[in-house]
Amino acid sequence: MNLILLTASLLLSSAFSKNGNIPPTANAGEDVVVSSSEFIQLDGTSSREPDGIISRYHWVQTAGNPVEIVNPGAAITALNNIQKGSYSFRLTVMDDKGGVSSDEVRMEVK
Repeated sequence: MNLILLTASLLLSSAFSKNGNIPPTANAGEDVVVSSSEFIQLDGTSSREPDGIISRYHWVQTAGNPVEIVNPGAAITALNNIQKGSYSFRLTVMDDKGGVSSDEVRMEVK
């Protein structure tokens, strides 16, 4: 019985920070295959914050030939100078109480 209570306590303490904040859940979208002739954008609007608001979005490229992320601080942003190849992008979101979460999306441009 003590082991079950300890496990439940550890799970609850990892889900909440010391200030009682439930951290956000970043969602960078599903991995996609797109055509280089398409308008290509990143969309983090499916990210969620259960007990407040998402106060900051931040996109960075983690793999592939360098591209321009037009507005890396926006929930939705376009990509410029993208060519055929494989790319990865990480979205990090922060809530109004300092909670942080990240997610990555992979993109294949044909």
